[in-house]
Amino acid sequence: MRYFALLAFPLVAAACFTEPKRCAAVDPTDPASEVFAPSLNIDLSTWTKRASGVYEQDVVVGTGQTLTGPTTVDVYYVAYLTDGTVVDQQLQQPFAMDMRTITAFGVVDGMIGMNVGGRRRLVVPSQLALGSCGAGQIPPNSTLVYEIELLDIIPS
Repeated sequence: MRYFALLAFPLVAAACFTEPKRCAAVDPTDPASEVFAPSLNIDLSTWTKRASGVYEQDVVVGTGQTLTGPTTVDVYYVAYLTDGTVVDQQLQQPFAMDMRTITAFGVVDGMIGMNVGGRRRLVVPSQLALGSCGAGQIPPNSTLVYEIELLDIIPS
């Protein structure tokens, strides 16, 4: 037992004195003051700004059922950084997205009101996207641009 305690002590001590991983400083973005890659074709003066700060533009207004709240939906989507870099996409087969578990609140907020068959573009400020931590190839404090096609609303 004494041998185990001698082995465990350094691990416990290291855990106590090791600083937890910290995200970058919180520096929320303001899409209205950002420069977007010309390939994204974004002129926010022609887009609708929601109360949350998410900008939206309907590319195609669907004719199906209206999305009225967070639920599971089937979508195609592409996510871009403001420089036009694709950071995530699902275009080969429908992606079943449970909107109740998404940490990027801006995507959920921006999709509410879409109709099945519709395609919408969203510009999501960093604090409503991945915030100051970022993820993978998405740097901390990044505004994200999404193009989302709502294929179906799955009954809960």
